[in-house]
Amino acid sequence: MALPAVPQSQLELRAIDWTGLPARFMNPGELEVLCALVRSVSPQVVVEFGINSGRTAKAILREVDGITRYIGIDVPPGYVTEKKVQRGEVPAIAGELVRDDPRVELLVRARGSHDLTADDLPPCDAVFIDGDHSRAGVEQDTALAMARVRPGGIIIWHDYHALGTVDVREVLDDYHAAGAPISLVAGTWLAFRRL
Repeated sequence: MALPAVPQSQLELRAIDWTGLPARFMNPGELEVLCALVRSVSPQVVVEFGINSGRTAKAILREVDGITRYIGIDVPPGYVTEKKVQRGEVPAIAGELVRDDPRVELLVRARGSHDLTADDLPPCDAVFIDGDHSRAGVEQDTALAMARVRPGGIIIWHDYHALGTVDVREVLDDYHAAGAPISLVAGTWLAFRRL
């Protein structure tokens, strides 16, 4: 069962200032959609699973007003991902583009989010899941997000596609089939759930 698609026209899209932002890992237009989804809940606290260099964090912190705290989670250099396609994505310096922003807290753990419990994270308004794309990783990050996102908040996943290289689509389709109200943003690899 495929996720229902929400047209991008239903989102408040704004042009993104790409100054200083690497263009790697997202399809054209997805960063704008992601910022619109985050902005839609007027967040104060945001959590990102898979902060990588901090490009997405930098954009969100610049484009979404009101954020007072941003937690970025990743793995240290040398970590070997389960999914072969992600092995070249392990950051040399997690969050390097935002590490000087006083709102940012980096949680770099030997096994990333697999080394965290819900108690390690604050209650939050928005979560972006773009880290470990194995079934176990997507399920772990989703469970942590569900435990910490406040009512009225949002969970956003990246890499919902049918290329067969990651497990995001299969996991989210299973959740949707079980009744979770998850939607795809049409024309993107972004899916989301409002709580």
